[in-house]
Amino acid sequence: MEKLIIYHTDIDPKTATPDDLDVLEEAKFVSEILSKMSYEPILRSFNIERAREEIKRISPVFVFNLVEAINGKESLSYLAPEVFEQEGVPYTGCTKSAFVKTANKISAKNILNENGITTPYFLTLGDLSKEELQGRKFLLKSATDHASRGLEATLYQDKDSVERALKSRGIDFFAEEYIEGREFNISIIGLISKGIVLPIAEMQFKDWKEGKLKIVDYDAKWNPNAHEYSATVRNFDFLEEDQNLIKNLESICKSCWNLFDLRGYARVDFRVSEQGIPYVLEINSNPCISPDAGFIAAVEKAGMTREQIIRKIIKYSCNI
Repeated sequence: MEKLIIYHTDIDPKTATPDDLDVLEEAKFVSEILSKMSYEPILRSFNIERAREEIKRISPVFVFNLVEAINGKESLSYLAPEVFEQEGVPYTGCTKSAFVKTANKISAKNILNENGITTPYFLTLGDLSKEELQGRKFLLKSATDHASRGLEATLYQDKDSVERALKSRGIDFFAEEYIEGREFNISIIGLISKGIVLPIAEMQFKDWKEGKLKIVDYDAKWNPNAHEYSATVRNFDFLEEDQNLIKNLESICKSCWNLFDLRGYARVDFRVSEQGIPYVLEINSNPCISPDAGFIAAVEKAGMTREQIIRKIIKYSCNI
């Protein structure tokens, strides 16, 4: 059997958070599928120098890249594809270029703005002295962390409160305008410049607590004991009146796919305002593909098996 290496984030199970542990579940899930495909998968946590030695020694036919952070920093995740490229081994998922472009949400939002793709208005601490809030309401977000880390259902509406909040959270945070409306998570697969949009998922807020802000925060994603977890429901079925919106979302996803050099698989998250305007929240160049993730739900809605999507990811990424 041909050997391959599945690299995942180096995680200490003793101190891991629920989203960290999900990476280990994801690696196990992918390994089981690859074993059924007659490969010999070798699971390894990612360390730069160790990876170089392992790739030389094992000589894998390809690497399945599930590295979401290095040294605890998601902003360094681009170093994994950089190593794979330097070692000349094919690898799944997005290229180093895509990781670099999407690693910082502020930089990504600037790219979106420069290319005419609507994203919510945002402010850094340094912007507050020269920008007006103009009645906007803001959420605080991490510029580098995904999985809703640091996202709280609290709105800030004046300069003083935004400034205090940003100072308390640190330089990696920014304030993003809250868009009242609907939320969509959209998975995409394909070759570079040839993205295929999977069935579009809307995150609906069912039996939501009165007065609770309708966002997918950390509890909604990762805390099964929280009300928000069970009250956040993924929906793939839309009315005829939504079809123009669906086509618009698909078109924007394809534009993002090309603009950010995406490959293999990725996800684009949206809010759609009450006026029907889509806003790109962020581009995830390495979305979770664990068995209960939204990506796999979209795959199954598209009529594909889990083995079929892993085969497609390998083909689109590695040409194998």
